[in-house]
Amino acid sequence: MPYDFLTDLLVIEVSHFGPDALGGRLADMGARVIKVEDPDGGDPVRRAGPYSVGDEQGVSYLHLRWNRGKESMIIDLATAAGKVDFLELARKADVVIEGMRAGVMDRLGLGYETLKAVNPAIIFCSLSGLGETGPYAKLASHGPSFDAYGGLGTPPGDNISRYDGPQSPSIGMYAYGLEAAFAVVAAVHRARRTGEGAAIEVAAADCAAHWLPEALDPLLNPETTFTRPGFFDADGKMRFWARMENYRCSDGKMLFLMTFTDKSWRALLKVIDRPDLDDVYRRTPQTGREDAEVHTALVPIFAARTRNAWLADFARENVAAMPVNSFADVIADPHFRARENCYTAALSDGRALTLTSSAIHVRGQSFTMPLAPEAGEHDAAIRAEFGLD
Repeated sequence: MPYDFLTDLLVIEVSHFGPDALGGRLADMGARVIKVEDPDGGDPVRRAGPYSVGDEQGVSYLHLRWNRGKESMIIDLATAAGKVDFLELARKADVVIEGMRAGVMDRLGLGYETLKAVNPAIIFCSLSGLGETGPYAKLASHGPSFDAYGGLGTPPGDNISRYDGPQSPSIGMYAYGLEAAFAVVAAVHRARRTGEGAAIEVAAADCAAHWLPEALDPLLNPETTFTRPGFFDADGKMRFWARMENYRCSDGKMLFLMTFTDKSWRALLKVIDRPDLDDVYRRTPQTGREDAEVHTALVPIFAARTRNAWLADFARENVAAMPVNSFADVIADPHFRARENCYTAALSDGRALTLTSSAIHVRGQSFTMPLAPEAGEHDAAIRAEFGLD
């Protein structure tokens, strides 16, 4: 079952692709999410991505993640009858999600002002790539383009087709569902206290641009921003970078060393029996290239043993480090397995699926979810419940 925090929340979602994640986050927390889909095949995320589930024409894992636990009905919002039906749903809802280009619901005559007229406490949340305002508002945009806009890196070129190993993080695309979920729950809290609704807008490009607190703010304040003395070495790298670096082990696997603090650094030196490496940082005068010397010494040391052997010693001696995993490594990682990061669902033919669950863990509750619905799967039941033709 989903978590039971939002079981009294009714959400109406009109969304395609990434914005589905907002309703998905709320459904994971127990909200009832009715996904309103158009008659022409519904949400195209059902067939998005490189992998299909069940057979070669099956649904996508994106659909199974973002639309799990929702109900689906068909309404043609371009028709007068469809608008009447939608307003009846909104009259009883707590939240309406617009998850397409900003302003679509307004153009359909179903924007916030219209919905507020029938439900003053409604929370209307618009998710889009670039927002309602600004010179790029009408540009088409998807996925990694938000990170490119936000300065987080160029789109990943040929890596975008790999789906394993290094990729662009697509932070904006995945962050705006989280940001919007937080905003929606906060707005619902106020609406239930005051009866006052809200219109919320979250753009993926903004989420990417706001992601790093030390990226834009220093540039916005050049006259009051200074470089901390001793933070960078002579080569412009962060001081102590050799103590926070990836090292390859004898089995070819990598670990990320995080011995930035003196306590963890001394613990590492004890494990590798190299107290002399600390003296490199204590020489006078400092050249600013001490980390290069330490890095050169550490590379063959880590290459002498397997990653698991190092991690076992590090766990015992409290050395900060982490395995550098591929996606295949993650699902085999004992820590991932031990933390109930998966649940089992069944396809219509009875075959089992193992799916990743939620990063949120609630003491005393186990997380499972119904499969994402077929387009219009719950249409008849919802129409009967809400008295729709």
